Amino acid sequence: MSYINLAPFICMFFLACCMSQTLAISSAEVGPTTIFGRLRYKVHILNGFEDNAKPLLLHCRSEDDDLGNHTLWKGNEFRFKFRLHWIKITHFTCNFDWASKKLDDITVFKDGRDGEAESSKCADTGNCFWKAAVDGLYFSTNNQHWVKKFDWK
Repeated sequence: MSYINLAPFICMFFLACCMSQTLAISSAEVGPTTIFGRLRYKVHILNGFEDNAKPLLLHCRSEDDDLGNHTLWKGNEFRFKFRLHWIKITHFTCNFDWASKKLDDITVFKDGRDGEAESSKCADTGNCFWKAAVDGLYFSTNNQHWVKKFDWK
């Protein structure tokens, strides 16, 4: 078989890679900002409750990735890393359940290319932090300065 016959298959392979879904990865580092902006991000979701009476139940997903159900006890964290998609907008949402309270379809990350305010704030550090507490859900880019974003329903 000649290399010329392989060319269409190689082109299709690279095209499929570029158009593939947003990839959730698990390495420890977020990665540097490039000339094109930040390409890698990490979302941290923390159980900030004062006791273990009831765990935080969590389900996160994007259009391409279902990150599954997670049970977070006091002090626990669920985190996921991903790279921005080249073509599509990267958008992750989560459902939060605690005791009899809920928050559904909360955007925990949305690619800032369409003007989403919270995600553009994450660009400096590459990290978006969300902490569930008794009075609601808080957001931070550095795990120190928290701003309340949602009340429990």
